[in-house]
Amino acid sequence: MKRQKRDRLERAHHRGYQAGITGRSKEICPYQALNQRSHWLGGWREAMEDRAQTA
Repeated sequence: MKRQKRDRLERAHHRGYQAGITGRSKEICPYQALNQRSHWLGGWREAMEDRAQTA
């Protein structure tokens, strides 16, 4: 059970990263659950930092 939950959160982070790296808005986050939303936004923020460093 813990692995499944972790995988879902990792997937949310990855999807947030993909959205951020392509320049999409954080407002498009598809998750409503606080935990998944937090991971998605964390990935999005990480991508935005990576974009700023390469620009």
